[in-house]
Amino acid sequence: MKICFFYLALFFILQSCSGQPTQKIEIVEQNIVSKSVNVIDENNGIIYFSNDKGKTWKNASKGLPQKIKIGLGGISASSNLLAISTKENGIFVYNFSKSIWENIPVPQQIIDGEIGPLIYFENMLYLGTQFKGVFISNNNGKTWENRNANLKNLTIRRFYEHKNKLFVCTNGGFYSFNPKLNDWRAELEENNLQVNSATIFNNAIYLATNKGIFHKDESNIWKNVLVNNSVHNISSVNGNLYGMTYTSLLLASFDGTNWHDLQNGLPKDLYTFNVIGQSEIAFAGQWDGVYKKSNFDLKWEKASLGLPEGFAVTNLKAFKGLLVASTAERKLK
Repeated sequence: MKICFFYLALFFILQSCSGQPTQKIEIVEQNIVSKSVNVIDENNGIIYFSNDKGKTWKNASKGLPQKIKIGLGGISASSNLLAISTKENGIFVYNFSKSIWENIPVPQQIIDGEIGPLIYFENMLYLGTQFKGVFISNNNGKTWENRNANLKNLTIRRFYEHKNKLFVCTNGGFYSFNPKLNDWRAELEENNLQVNSATIFNNAIYLATNKGIFHKDESNIWKNVLVNNSVHNISSVNGNLYGMTYTSLLLASFDGTNWHDLQNGLPKDLYTFNVIGQSEIAFAGQWDGVYKKSNFDLKWEKASLGLPEGFAVTNLKAFKGLLVASTAERKLK
């Protein structure tokens, strides 16, 4: 079982690929007719919704293919759009009036780059890949252009938005997007620095990386505040800063420099994929479902009623009072 977990983790998170920067803008014409695909087995969902703060979950996979994979960061929950990116079938947008996912096909040459994270930012779709960097569309997927200028590595881990500014986490550093020049500016750049995610805590940027947690202090200098640790995710929730390693969930001190274990109530020896907040409650996505905890609780409690047994919650998002949980593929354990 531990070997299985090792290879799953290696597949979803620890893949590493160095790429060469490109200045060329590639325009991909989209001429595929969009259509939704019916799910073969409605009882074996890949996405679930909760509209009661995690008390119960309902399968919300209608319209998605039976065989489908969703990478880490593959859910975009913007102010007015809920969408997912899939490795085989492109992007799906949820139609709330029809309660169904509707497909926005993506050209094969982008799919061949291994589709990963997705974000809807300032009315444009930004799609990250494992091998080909970033692609954007300003017309809901009819055409796509690559946006890789100044990126030293084309493996895209996650996107992050803060104060109307877009950031990207790569296998070679952390970058911010310059919309006027259509290029990326290096915020923290280093060979083999795998930046997995970013968050804001006490008005400062924190990065989860394969070399620890980096914090940009008041003097505008990056400092590693959790050395000798590989951290695959980080999030700021309800005034708390959470760091997710491959051995335990960590909670930071109020100044964000010291860390202690917060695994109480979570499965032993299994790592947490993500932590988000809703209504002063923190929710954690684990290998066997969702857990919740308030700032006053001493330990995490399971909140997975309605989820399949052993449902690995690789993505967890909040969207307009709705909690959205997905696994990477159906029957992933």
